[in-house]
Amino acid sequence: MKSKIFLIIVAPILFFAGFFSGQQNDIINKEEGKILGLNHVGLRVANFDKALDFYQNDLGFPMIYKFDNKEGNPIFAYVQINKTTFIELLPADEEHPEGIDHFGLETRNNEAVVKDFHSLGMECTASTVSPFTHVNIAHAIDPNGIYFEIIEAIEGSDLKRVMDNWKE
Repeated sequence: MKSKIFLIIVAPILFFAGFFSGQQNDIINKEEGKILGLNHVGLRVANFDKALDFYQNDLGFPMIYKFDNKEGNPIFAYVQINKTTFIELLPADEEHPEGIDHFGLETRNNEAVVKDFHSLGMECTASTVSPFTHVNIAHAIDPNGIYFEIIEAIEGSDLKRVMDNWKE
């Protein structure tokens, strides 16, 4: 039942994210930085292996990468829905309960978008290169306290590679 409710809520978000991901977006459209679209939704799951199996095998979304800690426990995995839209799976724990954890916006020129967010009075970290996927990433909090990521798929990043290699 919980899975059905989840799919009813998340499926439309992911559909529209994929539908609009290639279109122009003027939310932040200053000379240097731009939000290109919704890149991913991060989901905290109680049973990581079961969730990964569901998205890969039942829904047919290819896993593009998975990272484990030194003990072999999963840190996160990405499955690809279409060229520019993904689901990020993360294990739930006491600090991070099951459910939608965050979303990620794809940008052009992350540093400029961070500067734009700061000018709006938003809390946002500096943009750095991820040690896992090599994307340019910053972490932000919207005015309602909702956490999200801004991501630039820079040259040499795993994300740029998989998006460039997408075949319908």
